[in-house]
Amino acid sequence: MSEIAVRMTKRNHNAFVHLLGALESQGFELDELLITKDFKEIFRARPKVVLYSFFTEEIWGSLRDEVGLLKKRGALLVAGGYHAIAMPKHTLNVLGFDIAVIGEGEEVLYQLLTALKSAGYKITKELANIKGLAFYLNGEFVFTGFAKVEDFWRFPPYPESVRLISPIEITRGCPFGCYYCQTPYIKGFRMRHRPIDQIVKYSRRMKDMRYITPNAFAYGSPGAILKLNKLEALLKALQPLRKEGRRLFYGTFPSEVRPEFVLPETLELLIDYADNRRLAIGAQSGDDAMLKAMHRLHRVEHVQRAVEYMIEYGFEPVVDFIVGLPNETEESQRRSIELMKWIIAKGGKVRAHYFMPLPGTPWARCKPSPLSNEMKKFLGRMAAKGKIEGAWSNQMELSRKIQKLIEEFYEEPMAYHGGVKKIC
Repeated sequence: MSEIAVRMTKRNHNAFVHLLGALESQGFELDELLITKDFKEIFRARPKVVLYSFFTEEIWGSLRDEVGLLKKRGALLVAGGYHAIAMPKHTLNVLGFDIAVIGEGEEVLYQLLTALKSAGYKITKELANIKGLAFYLNGEFVFTGFAKVEDFWRFPPYPESVRLISPIEITRGCPFGCYYCQTPYIKGFRMRHRPIDQIVKYSRRMKDMRYITPNAFAYGSPGAILKLNKLEALLKALQPLRKEGRRLFYGTFPSEVRPEFVLPETLELLIDYADNRRLAIGAQSGDDAMLKAMHRLHRVEHVQRAVEYMIEYGFEPVVDFIVGLPNETEESQRRSIELMKWIIAKGGKVRAHYFMPLPGTPWARCKPSPLSNEMKKFLGRMAAKGKIEGAWSNQMELSRKIQKLIEEFYEEPMAYHGGVKKIC
């Protein structure tokens, strides 16, 4: 019977697949784990330790009920993911977890599970020697530091002994530091890339080759510039796998491309080497003042130019917007509406999201702005016509919950680079 269980979900699947690959590569026997998306199976198995990973948006679902049931059975609960990193004390004190993993988990998880097995699955002072943990010992809060894995490519993106697969993380970190986004503060401002030979090797398991990266066209780059030769080298190296019948999707779900990187030369690479004819880009606003305020470091003209290039080269643009941004005026929203209209008229799709103040970001304590009547009517009308995608309507209530949570339980964030600039 497995003493350690992994609580997989649809949203944490990719993260756990990679972490299981890292565990296995360090010598951990995965047959010791119960890996399942079925909570009832975990509950029946009575494991000593259960591993969770979740986003802040998920804490109002079944998570608390599951934690309560497992605690009654004496299980030791370990939490990872963005919420545990940004709000470890809330994760421990309010959600009821025993240990929070802070930072990049490949090494710390192996060290933690090894230590717990040796200690009979109890929290002991030895855990203080493992960087990347938060827990209570004898009533005192212990934080051992932020876990960093500079060379994340030392670990395979999935395990060999378990039949699990996910899109491959080929790049980690983002230099732009958008104030609403958790990625650069959790994974650093410097882009780190998995080597091409590894990407090709591990892509052989996928029928549809998909990748995780904050900016697909920045492969091989420090992040803020285009390295066309590096990008082409990657795409070219994957061509033998396409000839074997696999399809290559690049710059689309679950990744995207920054608009200023959408150029004739990058689109020509996709035409030559990839199968997708949709491309996801982030506009976020149609107002240059708002783009500057959120530290996007591009302008509206870059979005328009990217859309025009995509249409010219036969790609369907899928463009993300965030509505209800902090300090967004009706005039700012009107400019976003005009840009959305322009994109739709060009033949593109819009994905609308409502601003959520995510913990661990500079805008964590910023309040969303109310949507104007014009914006509400426009989004509703376009959604009914199938021109706008996205869960903006449901996210309004979720945003209010997160705002209330942060007001009540705000914690100084622990970040990859040491600190997070606070704007509000």
